[in-house]
Amino acid sequence: MPLENENNFIVAMRERLAQFIETSGTSQSRIAKELGVSKSTVSLFLGGTYGGNNQELARNLEQLLSMGAARRATAQAPKICLDVRNTIEIEQTAKIAHVQKSIALIYGPAGCGKSTALRHYASAIHGVIYVEADATVNTVRGILKLILFAMGAEARGSTADLMQCILGKLRGTGQLLILDEAQHLNERSFDAIRAINDKAHIGIVYAGNPSVLKRMYGRKAEEFDQVYSRTTYKCPLNNAFTKSDISAIYEGFGFSNECLDYLWRISKRQGGLRLMVNQCQIAQNIALAMGEEFSVGHLEEAADKMGIRGAA
Repeated sequence: MPLENENNFIVAMRERLAQFIETSGTSQSRIAKELGVSKSTVSLFLGGTYGGNNQELARNLEQLLSMGAARRATAQAPKICLDVRNTIEIEQTAKIAHVQKSIALIYGPAGCGKSTALRHYASAIHGVIYVEADATVNTVRGILKLILFAMGAEARGSTADLMQCILGKLRGTGQLLILDEAQHLNERSFDAIRAINDKAHIGIVYAGNPSVLKRMYGRKAEEFDQVYSRTTYKCPLNNAFTKSDISAIYEGFGFSNECLDYLWRISKRQGGLRLMVNQCQIAQNIALAMGEEFSVGHLEEAADKMGIRGAA
């Protein structure tokens, strides 16, 4: 690329970035993180004083902004619908545990809306700590560190130190601790969380797939009593969504009754709402790419691309 054209490209990208920041409200820190550079690099580039490879940085910016535009042009997933039965039951259960400072258990198959509803509750209600366990972080120390991170606190010292730090911050606050994907916790981790309920007097919600029941209750009789007596509310869920649920989720999308009926049948399959939402997004993007009105045909094509057999 000739030097003049190269300089023009850099100037154009600098202006494009400045406009993007102004219109989107995206911070320089966020852009720097996605580019894999420091915030000062982005700031210097915007000011025209960056001493590094401006051409390379401008090209990376062009790719980043183009990818962002492509993402904004794709179909969006529906926002959480508070009128769906599972969401109502999940949030009611969380509220009971929160108000009563007790332990509640929410369990159901993958894709039935547990995590989405619990994250919404955590973001909408003051004094809620949301932690998601996984197979790589299931020890007592690992879970206690996740809790501290979620609280915005440092996780230093021994396991006992971590526990004392958590108790010191939570005791007397009346907060709620949500442990999502709790089927990954081992027995000692369950006992540690129970101790937080006992000593800090806060509510606890365990949420996970049905195997969490075996994790909690597949124990010796005396251990079972310790857990069972403290679990005051149990909320079993399933994928038995109604057509009204699906209509509420996609309210305002302008879908035909035929499409809503198809989506309802998908929601009842293994994978539930998660499968339905993913398939619908792919189908919408197919329709957008082809410039066609969204239809069942696009949903069927999406099912084919996802490798779903016997679709709806």
